[in-house]
Parts: sequence; structure tokens; C-alpha cells
Amino acid sequence: MLLNGNPEKELLKLDVNIDKRLLELLFKLYYSRLCAYATTFIKVPDLAEEIVQETFIKLWENRASIKVNVSFKAYIFKSVHNNCINYLKRSNVIKLQSKQMVDDLLYHNDLTLQNFSSDIIDNLVSEELESRLKNALNELPAQSRNIFIMNRFDQLTYSEIAKKLDISVNTVKTQMKRAIKKLRVIFDQI
Repeated sequence: MLLNGNPEKELLKLDVNIDKRLLELLFKLYYSRLCAYATTFIKVPDLAEEIVQETFIKLWENRASIKVNVSFKAYIFKSVHNNCINYLKRSNVIKLQSKQMVDDLLYHNDLTLQNFSSDIIDNLVSEELESRLKNALNELPAQSRNIFIMNRFDQLTYSEIAKKLDISVNTVKTQMKRAIKKLRVIFDQI
């Protein structure tokens, strides 16, 4: 279908009936340059390629209603430019909608937390503290941990602990001091 070997001039002559072979030739001629151009906007080469391909597909699908009054190069670059801008606008709208959804979720979660009874919140806080204490106790040396547990949870006196473990009361006191000191350091880090 090419009369004089210039695809752009042929396109202007054909005007309404773009020949498939002519469009393929123009695609091959401009594809890499259009992809590079689109990448300057989109910054993701794969997406830029998709936009260029979609631009040519739209051109083919709408070939009966498209009139190219300028050079094909100017027309196709402007089309890719517009499609990139539209893509960026859609992306920003989606980002804004996503941000709004996250904000809404956080707002509803805050409302839900406010509607919790104080008993439920107290239980959650208590469970969290208990979990932290267990983790901190696990970081203590075995003997300090056992003595601390016997004193604070089993409510044994220092002398009862000393008898049970067959150690001196001073050792129990020393181990308790070490345990409390270490637990303070651990809780300050949390």
C-alpha cells in the first residue's frame, strides 16, 4: 500500500482507512522511542510499554474516526503523552482513595476502641503487661527467676525460699536484688 515509501505521508493520504501493514510499520518505526518517552513520565518501563501498546491499539480500533492533520509522529507522541498523563491522574486518584480508606479504617477502629468497656481495655492492658513480664522473666538467670517467682507469685518469704532451695537467706536477698535490677533494665527497653 506504500506508494512513495514514506509511511507518514501515506497515513495522511489514507486518512480514514489506516492499512494494517502501514500501522505495523509505524509501530516498528516509533515503538522504542515512544517507550523511552513514556518512561520519562511513568518511570516504570513495563507500564510505559503497556501505555504505548494501548495507544496503538486505540489508534487501530478508532481508525475510522481519527483524522491525522499533523505529522503522524506529532500525533502519536501527543497521544502517548496524553495517555501517560491520564494514567498518572488515575494512579493519584487510586492513591488518594486508598489513603482515604486507610484513614476511614483507622477512624472506625478508634471508635470501636472507644466503645470497648473499660473492663475489656483493662484486660487487654493486663494481658499485655503479663506477656511482657513473662518475656522479661525468661531473660533472667534460672536461679534469680525461680527466687523472684517464689517470692512474688507464690508469696514465699525469703527464709521459706532459702529453706526450700537449701541456700542462705542472704543469697535469696542478693538474687532478688539482681532480678529486680535486671527486670527494671528490661522494662525500660520495652
